[in-house]
Amino acid sequence: MGLPNGVHHLAICTKDIKKQIEFFSQVVGMELVALYWMHGVDKTFHGFVKMGNSSIAFVQSPEIGEIQPQVGVSHAAWTAAPVAAGVMQHLALNVDNVEDLLAIRDRVRTHGHWVMGPIDHGFCKSIYLAAPEGIMLEFSTSEGKPIDAEAWIDPEVVRLAGISLADLDCFKNPPEFESRDGAVKNPPVDLANPPMQFPPGRERIYSMSDEEVTARLSETTPPVTVKR
Repeated sequence: MGLPNGVHHLAICTKDIKKQIEFFSQVVGMELVALYWMHGVDKTFHGFVKMGNSSIAFVQSPEIGEIQPQVGVSHAAWTAAPVAAGVMQHLALNVDNVEDLLAIRDRVRTHGHWVMGPIDHGFCKSIYLAAPEGIMLEFSTSEGKPIDAEAWIDPEVVRLAGISLADLDCFKNPPEFESRDGAVKNPPVDLANPPMQFPPGRERIYSMSDEEVTARLSETTPPVTVKR
């Protein structure tokens, strides 16, 4: 109960949201479904492109435009290259089968983009390319087959990662959890080392109740009134 069942959206910062929307709609074929001012954030807007039941959200603000990218820090030089901890290395989008994988490769190449692959990784086949602003992009298919954990968890890597056999058993068999209907309260926050560094003046969010956060920060009205 309460387990995540997919990606709702992945947010990526951009200096040129039009270029990203153009690439992911015209080259990749994803539909633009939202483009509006980001709720509660000054001078920032974002756009959502749809992929099945999830989305990629691109975020643009003047501050983002002032941050200079650095290969190997802000983004990867290629799809398997290192970046700073906590930073996205590459974005992998799923397709259903190899036929669809070759079809998306054809589509991307007709727009003049170089694509590598397919490469067969055993449990999936993938193609790779670079999207605007150095986003390392992968399209992948497992053809509907789940990953066999017994075959794809390497004992050597388990050991090198500092994972004990007891840890491994726990990781492969996450504990069940019964919902308390939202009654669990937030733990105290050390403001000298907060989990999020809000802009000045917003630190009070840490002392708000869940109900106050919902009441004060929610914005549900769309930017356009639709007449049907």
